[in-house]
Amino acid sequence: MSTAPPEDAVVRATRALRIALLVCAGACVVLGLMGAALALLTGDDASLWPGLTLLGAGQLAGLVGAAVAGLGLRRVLTGSAPRDVTPRVRATLGRLGTALGAVLAVGAAAWILARPSAWVAVLACALVSAQLVAVLRFLRR
Repeated sequence: MSTAPPEDAVVRATRALRIALLVCAGACVVLGLMGAALALLTGDDASLWPGLTLLGAGQLAGLVGAAVAGLGLRRVLTGSAPRDVTPRVRATLGRLGTALGAVLAVGAAAWILARPSAWVAVLACALVSAQLVAVLRFLRR
């Protein structure tokens, strides 16, 4: 069994962490734009908050994911062994995805109980934010 030279491992880890950083930051921006569009399109303030809180939870998870990937990238670029850094980043992204899924499920259920008239908007925004859960699962690979 041949092992890859250390330079190849650093290049692969750098590429993977850079992609994770950009994807998480991009998801955060997209969720922010969706929240801005929701705010502009919603005339009633009462039906605005359920969707914004769920999109905000996804946006916060995107920021945390980008920070984790950025810190991992910095560690690899400053000389830490990729074999030590990338499993931690992957595990953290996995836990973040699980936590986001739980927060979205509880948040959607709470908003549906609190404002039954806004159930469509609540589910739509929860599903939009839940796409980040899938993205975080893909980034773990």
